[in-house]
Amino acid sequence: MACPTVAVGSVNPVKLDGVREAYEAFYGCAKVVPVEVTGLPPQPVGLELTRQLAMLRASRAAQAAEHGVGVESGMFSVAGYWYVITFSCIVAGGLSACGASPAFEIPEDLARDAMSSELDRAVEVRYGVRDVGSAQGVISLMTGGRVVRRDLVRWATLMALAGVRGLPRAPGPQAVR
Repeated sequence: MACPTVAVGSVNPVKLDGVREAYEAFYGCAKVVPVEVTGLPPQPVGLELTRQLAMLRASRAAQAAEHGVGVESGMFSVAGYWYVITFSCIVAGGLSACGASPAFEIPEDLARDAMSSELDRAVEVRYGVRDVGSAQGVISLMTGGRVVRRDLVRWATLMALAGVRGLPRAPGPQAVR
């Protein structure tokens, strides 16, 4: 299998590394190139908007390579509890699919602060950690480094790659005995 060229709609090294790891798991290799995408809102809130922005990043990145990948992390609420999730979307050869990472709960007051700016800024103000999204992520602070943002990007991208690949062809109908 040929080594794909993968344009990622970001210059964030954590996103680039997570996408690279996922593609290497699927294809054995990958040439990953960053594509700066500008003009997007700073902190998506809601699953639909987060996925939409990941797909927008992927579509813009796809103009630079055979595979375009967009990664976006956002917040969503269920029953008054706030979570962070990462979507990764892929546009490749007329196909597209998105995958998502595991989601994790964050304190409501941190989510509220993030809505007025973005999660990185809210973490910096509250905990004194700068550029957490370009480093190990909020999840690293919450897990003592056992899970890092790169892991979430890798899992979301693996799920998107599964969607692009699709299911194997189902066997034909079998006679019922």
